[in-house]
Amino acid sequence: MLAAVLLSIGSVHPPATTDAARIAHLDAMIKCPSCEDLSLSQSNAPSALTLRHQVAAWVEAGWSDQRVENWVVSHDGPGGLLVPQASGISIALYAVPAVLVAGAALCVGWALWRRRRVRVGFDVDGG
Repeated sequence: MLAAVLLSIGSVHPPATTDAARIAHLDAMIKCPSCEDLSLSQSNAPSALTLRHQVAAWVEAGWSDQRVENWVVSHDGPGGLLVPQASGISIALYAVPAVLVAGAALCVGWALWRRRRVRVGFDVDGG
């Protein structure tokens, strides 16, 4: 439950005020096309530098953050963003395991409660 709440809070992208802040925000959440789990801002690979310059040009041309994110997802797929989108299958991939863990915890808690209740009842009866 906590993981689902934290993921939903973390997936909301507050609008950055300046172009430089928006570019830095986008560079931090877009995955380097030729790297393993690095953002554009963390990588010096040629493909990352090219995309970093492209993102800056798009922001300066007036593109919204959502439009840039949509372009990355349409070009590289959902894995092009290091931050999961809060829609569709992405939510299911994070919510289903969280629900299963919560359900398992409830089942274990219920079983322990029943076990304790039975044991207490047995002790009271003189066993």
